[in-house]
Amino acid sequence: MVRLVGKKCILRSVESSDVGTILLWENDPDLAQFSDPHQTYSAKQIEQFIVNQQLGFKANGQIRLMIEVNGSAVGAIDLFDYDGNNAEVGILIYDHNDKGKGYATEALEIVKREARTMGITQLSAEIAEENNASLRLFERCGFVKFDKNRYFCSMKRAVAPSILSADFGNLERDTLMLNRSAAEWVHIDVMDGVFVPNISFGFPVLKAVTKVSTKVIDTHLMICDPIRYVEQFAKAGSDYITFHYEATDNVDACIDAIHAAGAKAGISIKPATEPDAIERWLPKLDMVLVMSVEPGFGGQSFIPHSLDKVRQLKAMITKANPNCLIEIDGGISATNAAEVFEAGVDVVVAGSAVFCAENPEEEIIKILNA
Repeated sequence: MVRLVGKKCILRSVESSDVGTILLWENDPDLAQFSDPHQTYSAKQIEQFIVNQQLGFKANGQIRLMIEVNGSAVGAIDLFDYDGNNAEVGILIYDHNDKGKGYATEALEIVKREARTMGITQLSAEIAEENNASLRLFERCGFVKFDKNRYFCSMKRAVAPSILSADFGNLERDTLMLNRSAAEWVHIDVMDGVFVPNISFGFPVLKAVTKVSTKVIDTHLMICDPIRYVEQFAKAGSDYITFHYEATDNVDACIDAIHAAGAKAGISIKPATEPDAIERWLPKLDMVLVMSVEPGFGGQSFIPHSLDKVRQLKAMITKANPNCLIEIDGGISATNAAEVFEAGVDVVVAGSAVFCAENPEEEIIKILNA
């Protein structure tokens, strides 16, 4: 029997079917009183319903995961209608057992982590509006309302190491390291010394990286009048080009120019800019980049208010353009990546946290699995 262990509770998986669910209740004395009358099953029949594999998902099937605390079943999580990328989730803490209070959050987080390892990109849930406790639970665990009483949570995570923190004397070596790593993106910070008080690099470095890299090239323009250079950055190999809302008087023109050049368009906002400022452009965007430090320098501390901005953005994007990604940049490491992802971020930019680590490849995995 598979046991998924958390700090406070344990989940165990049992194949759920008409018989399997009955057996599950039968094996928990505390819950047997709630079981419908049924025939007696042999030990051999019982054994065949115990799933000895990770979660045990089956197409259009249902799996019940029991929540155990100190050996007692205090609730259950059901996963069903699994189609390879998505799964429905429901959770119940038994009213007769107060031991389960406070463990639902951890149980749901365990399920999310396990689902992510299986390549599930989205979990969905249906929650009655009057069920305030469940609403708070699912919202706390990163679920966002998208239609009536339907909520979803994206399982997709990506890390975009920032080349700005790489060793420029060994740029090819570091780029090849990223190719081997679990990072799916490479982040390119372009600074002009005017929009931000620092100068980084331009087309020659970008071309050197794209010549070697096998990853998504994520170019962040921290420059004035960005539309002037959009086409050149696209030709140099940028898959995403992100410009700052604060750096242009014509947001529509910048977005259109990026798309016309064949790249995906992102818009970035500084810490002082609230999400409402860019709401009107969300239907046209492929990504929004939230700066969680003041742009221009690496190594700054994460600004906590950024999480509130991400949550607000996630709610706005869910209604306006669910395909739009949220990226965050500044002060992110394995120590705070979990709360950032749970707030609704899809892509995390990490610079010094990756390149200054003793083992950058392991550090990337730590951030993904935070």
